[in-house]
Amino acid sequence: CLTCGSESVHNKNIILRRINIKEGKNLLWLKMRPDTPQHYEYISVEDINGKIDSFININPWTQFYDLKDRKDTPLSYSNNITMRNIDIDCNVFFNVKKSDQYKLSDFCFENLTVRAKKGKVDQSIIDSFTMHNVKINQ
Repeated sequence: CLTCGSESVHNKNIILRRINIKEGKNLLWLKMRPDTPQHYEYISVEDINGKIDSFININPWTQFYDLKDRKDTPLSYSNNITMRNIDIDCNVFFNVKKSDQYKLSDFCFENLTVRAKKGKVDQSIIDSFTMHNVKINQ
């Protein structure tokens, strides 16, 4: 539904609000390229209901990986992400991979009712990750 894509370098102040999803792949997908410094910040996803494959997806994106002449791997960031007032069915709730290529911080999940086949959440992947009134039924 909302993808911060592989060719974006700075996405800021994005609001996705009041949608009904009949079917979709990812509610929020943050593609983190290891060859391009990216910064995704101040993103709100709210007042959503429906059915989706993955609630949140954050992984290294290497489809077009090419450091060219760079000797270092640039670090990317994603911070101040809020997902609230959501009632959703999904296959995977938290499809987030830890990586040395990016830093994730200041995420807030609030007022979520989730029915997930895979509902496990690893809060240690994200610095300053809060969850308030989150119900995950597997």
